[in-house]
Amino acid sequence: MAYGLRVKNAAGEIQIDSQYRNMKYDEGASGITITNNGSPPAVTNIDITDDAKVPLILFRPGTSKFVCILDYVQSGGTYNSFNMQTEYNTSDVIDWKCYRQTSTNSSGYGLRVKDASGNIVFHSADSYFKIKSVNSVNLGTPSLNSYPYSDVTHGSDSNPYYILNDCGVYVTAAVEHWVGFSVWTFALCRIGIKKLSSTSVRVGWFPFAVITIPGSPSGVNVGYNPTVKLIVCEI
Repeated sequence: MAYGLRVKNAAGEIQIDSQYRNMKYDEGASGITITNNGSPPAVTNIDITDDAKVPLILFRPGTSKFVCILDYVQSGGTYNSFNMQTEYNTSDVIDWKCYRQTSTNSSGYGLRVKDASGNIVFHSADSYFKIKSVNSVNLGTPSLNSYPYSDVTHGSDSNPYYILNDCGVYVTAAVEHWVGFSVWTFALCRIGIKKLSSTSVRVGWFPFAVITIPGSPSGVNVGYNPTVKLIVCEI
């Protein structure tokens, strides 16, 4: 057993210790429009401050459309942006917060906790988020006319931020149409979250691109359908 300071909550969970570095608030923005122009990759790129430390983005979705974080963008050894996605040919407005590990001493007075290498793991002058609940969500596979979802309620936590891990990917089975000749339509899908109320969200599949091609397609109705984790956070 390692020696050092340990602070636990009422459930016996470690909140602060001298080994694991907490992630402090770095930057964020509100009222950011996420747009999908209907053409893959159909993402909105959001800039963050260049830094070699890996970011962790928490976000709060709007009420009209599903949204998800697709990936973080790294260039030249630093992370400089992240990509978000929403439903096909639509837009929505979100809020986001970026957290990173502390690498330098925070200014001002307060409690500082360091690990054995001298890295700051906690400083009382910094701002941290709390994990209020972790929810596992299993979804069926989507089809062109059906996008499975599951609703999650967090009654004691109003208007929180969320971490969704991960957003999966799926190509629906193609559906044949006749428009004087045979065409096939299928959708590219992700898993996202949509706000239902201040205390509930919907986790579900959504199409981020809809493709129509002549003739019979091949290699569709495949993808990755994970058990996702929805983490409810208080900032």
